[in-house]
Amino acid sequence: MSIFTELRNQSLVRELERELNTDVVLFGFDGFAYFGNLQAVDDCRIAILSPAIEAKCNAVEILSPGGEILHVDFTRVDLWNIVAKGTAIVRDPFENLDASLESARTDFEEATERTESRHLVRVLCRMVGDSVVLTTLGGFSIEGTLIAIDDCLAILSNTDIFVPGSSTPISDRRIRSAVVNLEALTSVSGVCCC
Repeated sequence: MSIFTELRNQSLVRELERELNTDVVLFGFDGFAYFGNLQAVDDCRIAILSPAIEAKCNAVEILSPGGEILHVDFTRVDLWNIVAKGTAIVRDPFENLDASLESARTDFEEATERTESRHLVRVLCRMVGDSVVLTTLGGFSIEGTLIAIDDCLAILSNTDIFVPGSSTPISDRRIRSAVVNLEALTSVSGVCCC
């Protein structure tokens, strides 16, 4: 079984199908993040993105794991690769990101069966309403208030999203909420309230 089959989350795909013509940020397990306007979901697998309404440029923005931003006219993204998505976009989330840190990459072996996320999901179910930090395949870290767990998706509000290659988070002033694919979960942490 391939890693893409294990990460596939039909609930996330159905949710995206209801968000056509809105700006989204899609976070891939390979460390890439895609910011654009969701035009279509083709064959229940491929998201077609055009330039975002809130973008500072007239292009789809692709943030690489190393922190570089690529600009393209449009892109097609394999949704079986998505570990999280950002919604309720207020401003360009990639604008002024600090890309000074070198990306920490992890190689994943397809032959290794990932069963540990089920245990993490059980722990996470007891944390609804708490401030949490979730990490995913691809090196993403999403901090926020866990408001719900539904169909193998964790929904967070008041989010700060840390992407590989950057020490500056994408704050809730740019992305109001995030949805995390629990099939890609690697850790669950509670946030200290001081």
